[in-house]
Amino acid sequence: MAQNGTGEGVDLRPDKKILIPATLVLIVIIACSILFTEQSENFLKTVYGVFAHTTGTWYLWASVGMMILSCYFMFSRYGEIKFGEEDEKPEFNNYSWIAMMFCSGVAGAVMFWSIVEPLFNLAYPPKFAEPLSRQSFEWAMSYVLLHWGPVTWPWYMVTALPICYMYYKRKKPVLRISSTAEPILGKRANGGIGKGIEVFFIIGLMFSNAAVMGVSVPIVNHALGAVLGIEPSFTMELIVLAVSAVIFTASVSLGLKKGIKLLSDTNVIIALAMVFFCFIVGPTVFIVDNFTSSFGHMLNNFWGMIFWTDPYTKGSFPQDWTIFYALWMASYGPFMGLFIARISRGRSVRQVVAMGLAGGIAGSYMIHAVFGGYTMYAQLNGIVDAVGVLKASGGPAALVATLQSLPMGHLVLIGYCVFSTIFLATSVDSCAYVISCAATTKLEPGHEPTRGHRFYWAVIQAGLALAAITMGGLGPVKIFANFSGALMLIPIAFAIAAWFKMTKEDNALVKYCKPKD
Repeated sequence: MAQNGTGEGVDLRPDKKILIPATLVLIVIIACSILFTEQSENFLKTVYGVFAHTTGTWYLWASVGMMILSCYFMFSRYGEIKFGEEDEKPEFNNYSWIAMMFCSGVAGAVMFWSIVEPLFNLAYPPKFAEPLSRQSFEWAMSYVLLHWGPVTWPWYMVTALPICYMYYKRKKPVLRISSTAEPILGKRANGGIGKGIEVFFIIGLMFSNAAVMGVSVPIVNHALGAVLGIEPSFTMELIVLAVSAVIFTASVSLGLKKGIKLLSDTNVIIALAMVFFCFIVGPTVFIVDNFTSSFGHMLNNFWGMIFWTDPYTKGSFPQDWTIFYALWMASYGPFMGLFIARISRGRSVRQVVAMGLAGGIAGSYMIHAVFGGYTMYAQLNGIVDAVGVLKASGGPAALVATLQSLPMGHLVLIGYCVFSTIFLATSVDSCAYVISCAATTKLEPGHEPTRGHRFYWAVIQAGLALAAITMGGLGPVKIFANFSGALMLIPIAFAIAAWFKMTKEDNALVKYCKPKD
């Protein structure tokens, strides 16, 4: 029955059985994190420490599994399945589709890690290399390319497929991760178990996005401090968070096509301009040579890098980085799967996987190659001791010192502030959009959650980001990200199992694919 005049089968009211428990848990977490900061941080560290060292290796195997599935879906007959009618054109053009996916998938974190991660790899290198040695420089960018390419994007693409199939082929009138579990769980997916999966999904996604905001806001704080000649402060971080709130509030009001799409299109242009500027005025030849060498080094050592767990020493590089990224990207998997599903009407499995992987990895590599390459050049040639700044003052200060060493450094910092703030707003908006989709009672293609519902989750998300900022430092940020990843692997596993069950039950390879010659 129609609800609120929206049309048959659509009910845009929030599902209280999802909204209320998720809200209560998040409010308790936010309150404890702000009121009992030290105790909350110690508790999270303890839980994460046990988890990362006992089960973290399984996420490396899961990441490789996602890579294999991506290739399989891309090159097999599954690739011909189209989400929507056979003659239906894509809802968004390729540029906007990739831009929205990229901005939602990497948010403002990509700029931070493009500079800070190579510095960490130089200061605390993998594979038993000495700090700031030739070997550390060889490994530094190679690991960055591993983490932001094969470890990241397959999680998003594979998780999107069963959600797309359920939404566009089976016409399930909800955009939820639990809906993909219905072929496995049956009617229980619509009952308490399904609601529980959605609550876990919402909490996990909130933690993951709070980690992004916990990185982005302090960076803008330090960058503005350098430009304005003032000391970074907690008050400035609150102002940055408030400005981001204004932007994502406006975006929420405008909706998907006029809000998230416009912000994403704009931010990709800003990102390309910043990359082009750094590439031209920076050490162009070194940037190209460094990327080429690092890419080849990664390919040559791929299996040894992805599966390295360092079981013979007390080193923690695999747990601190490769396992961290595997968990973080797993935490974003259901979110990106839902978001990609929403924007991929009219596209085939092959288009979603191939173009998604190509666009996402190319964008990530471009940013990391240019800004990471310049960072390594500046450190190698004594232009700035960014490693020293990192050890003394932390990642945000190291990023600011590196960008300031570029020609017209203050202008670059201003551009970075705009870029990061918009990225942050895009991430918050798309996160609120996806959560409100999941918590809407019935939502069919062509409809959006109500404006008030989207805004509600954006406000809750800002509160969790405030908790992450209050704790401060990269440690809590990593814990937030990894905790959310631990929550997400179960719904991802359900979704993948459901994909094979649904396509087999529907005889999809015969019904939706061209016959073999």
